[in-house]
Amino acid sequence: MGKLISIASGKGGTGKTTVTSNLAIALGKLGKQVIAVDADLTMANLSLVMGLDDADVTIHDVLSGDANLDDAIYSLPNFDNVHLIPAAVDWEHVIKADPRGLPEIIKPLKEKFDYVLIDCPAGLQIDAMSAMLSGEEALMVTNPEISCIADTMKVGIVLKKAGLAVLGFVLNRYGRSINDIPPEIAEDTMEMPLLGIIPEDRAIREGTLEGIPVVLYKPDAEGAKAFMDLANEIVRISGVKSKVMY
Repeated sequence: MGKLISIASGKGGTGKTTVTSNLAIALGKLGKQVIAVDADLTMANLSLVMGLDDADVTIHDVLSGDANLDDAIYSLPNFDNVHLIPAAVDWEHVIKADPRGLPEIIKPLKEKFDYVLIDCPAGLQIDAMSAMLSGEEALMVTNPEISCIADTMKVGIVLKKAGLAVLGFVLNRYGRSINDIPPEIAEDTMEMPLLGIIPEDRAIREGTLEGIPVVLYKPDAEGAKAFMDLANEIVRISGVKSKVMY
């Protein structure tokens, strides 16, 4: 049985999509069958950073009843073991798709894949909650800034109360400022395990522009190594829903 993991945050711009794409490919490199789902129905970017330019059918079409789920699943031949369900970028599709249908669509994917990674909108609005509650576990993404950490902590608390197993958090883009919150302080504030530190790395930005996540674009880069470490940690702890981990 596969794992359903919501990639979530309290603020936009923390790098959830970058984490989702790189974690998907890193897990694929470990031999896992992975599908990444763009559940950000209004600000879809996952297909762009994973190099899929010609998606005729998207999750919006499935939600509106205009397509079957299998028609929205794309294999990514450049990325071993990785598939993608993209989202549309035009407003016509957005207004037709009801985000409350996401859990019904996404949850059955765990029958076919080892890992289902759900790229969720930020915050606690209905579209974000519908996406996040499509998962059974959650990986929080934050930046080393106090307001971002505080907001992401709040989302994590809500998800725990909703019954998700919050695996921990990723401290993304660490090292871009001398004022960054140190990892140990971030972990104390978040009150959940710190699972990975992704450094500020030019190679990550370059890979994003090329539509090739850094774990393949420059696998020897510090950012790529950090994502591989995160993937190994996710394999180690995912599927354990007991709150003993806290």
